[in-house]
Amino acid sequence: MITVDRPSPARRPLLAAAACAGLAALVWLAWPSVDPVDLPSAPTAAGAAGASTVTGPGSRPRVLPVPGSSEPVDPARMFDLGVAGDLRVDLETKTALDLIVAELGDNPSAEALAKLERSLRGGLPREAAEQVLAMVQSYRGYTQALARSTALQRPPQTPEEMRQLLAQDAALRRQHFDAATSNALFGVQEAYSRYTLDAQAIESDPRLSAVEKARQIHALRAALPGEVAELEPALSPKASELALRIAELRERGGTEAQVQALRTQYMGSDAASSIGEMDAQNAQWAERHQAFRQQRDALLATSPADPQAAVEQLMAQHFSAEELPGARAYDQQAKR
Repeated sequence: MITVDRPSPARRPLLAAAACAGLAALVWLAWPSVDPVDLPSAPTAAGAAGASTVTGPGSRPRVLPVPGSSEPVDPARMFDLGVAGDLRVDLETKTALDLIVAELGDNPSAEALAKLERSLRGGLPREAAEQVLAMVQSYRGYTQALARSTALQRPPQTPEEMRQLLAQDAALRRQHFDAATSNALFGVQEAYSRYTLDAQAIESDPRLSAVEKARQIHALRAALPGEVAELEPALSPKASELALRIAELRERGGTEAQVQALRTQYMGSDAASSIGEMDAQNAQWAERHQAFRQQRDALLATSPADPQAAVEQLMAQHFSAEELPGARAYDQQAKR
């Protein structure tokens, strides 16, 4: 029997890392402006220098290797068991599968596969070991199929193309896993991806006012599975409510001092001060980009011989060498 488990608070840091890795294809999308309330804590180090222990509701702690460490971890210890010895499947199970499949490589030897089987059968109850072995086989098939599919696709250029790609990937997962297992392994990151695209569509809709955008994004966040808000504190109900109240306050003509007071009420003075400084820096950056854009449009209107070189030279006059990569990314996003 496989138990689909909800993540415990102690396991959130690993959830966040796994979800971020799964969303690498979405980095070109702008994340909506939010007021974060807190940040994930660091994983708790286990007694072994090369492993972190994640204690869930099961009968024993799960142990996963620390990134960058050469300390080996018994594959059987990477899986969580319930009090009855049943296998618990969640996003961290996906992390364990990623590690095992990466260790096996594309063409594992019979010896490597036999070693893995001995470890799992020796460290897990019989039924749980059978389930993990089957899951490893399915996961290997899935990752190989995903690699073949990715090799034939061009990178998505629009949000709609990204939606189509996410749908294709979800369909591919369903070919290799039953619905419950697929949802346990990938459901959180799929919900996170959908939210990112939906929020971006709202943010980029010129027909909506700032407060209308905030209200619609607040509704999106309220509909998210609890696991998503747990792995990303900026999507928590408290952070979402604060973002909405700030938008409403600004629509009524509230001052920045009133905004800061509201942040302080929700977050405390230190966090509110940090966010206020970030807001000021973002506003300054937007003003600098606006000045550059106005001069760029005037420059391009003169039809220079090499428009790209002329724009690059102008950008270098507005931004330092260290700022140029960020300025280019900001400019690309502003064009969408």
